[in-house]
Amino acid sequence: MINLKKSEWIILIGLLLLSFVPCVGGIFRLVDLVSDSGLVPENPRIQSAPIPVILHILSAVPYCILGAFQFLPSVMRMYPKWHRLAGRLLGIAGLISAISGLWMTHYYSFPDDLQGNLLYCVRIIVGFAMIANILLGIAAIFKKRIVQHRAWMIRAYALGQGAGTQVLVTIPWLLTVGEPSGLTRDILMTVAWVINIIVAEGTINNRSKYWLTALRIR
Repeated sequence: MINLKKSEWIILIGLLLLSFVPCVGGIFRLVDLVSDSGLVPENPRIQSAPIPVILHILSAVPYCILGAFQFLPSVMRMYPKWHRLAGRLLGIAGLISAISGLWMTHYYSFPDDLQGNLLYCVRIIVGFAMIANILLGIAAIFKKRIVQHRAWMIRAYALGQGAGTQVLVTIPWLLTVGEPSGLTRDILMTVAWVINIIVAEGTINNRSKYWLTALRIR
């Protein structure tokens, strides 16, 4: 059994809760695409080209859930081989998630109330930034630059967790004003990524020395 510190439990539970709604929604969508069960409302965009959505769900769900364990010092110390193997798989999953997300952003025809110019540009930037961060993280670990590797992977994970934070950001607006649309929705979606980036950079800058000592991977 993994013996986690209290702070690690907080990180793990927080990241898993952040992943819950998007992952459950994605799984329901995947089941519906396979079985036509009617679990989720029909989406003409997805029905016309389901492969990118399937790839996105199959890659994003493990990336968000298993990725949460990659940032726990105790797991890395006790199970370094698992960390390396999971890291390779999650690197591939993250790239597939980002690439499929870029495809959907560009090629799916969204009504203006669901994706305006602002959200389109932000999603494109986020997708390419996530790819770049993963590749830079891979390059850093090949050079045994652990701190840099950790920093790039935290940034990539923060970008990949955008959907979870978007749920948290939009719920207060939904409860007080109503369902957001148009430019308001674009701004709320963008704010969620900004929050994740700020948290990621704060984590990287505040704890680099600690992680350099604690996360030695032999």
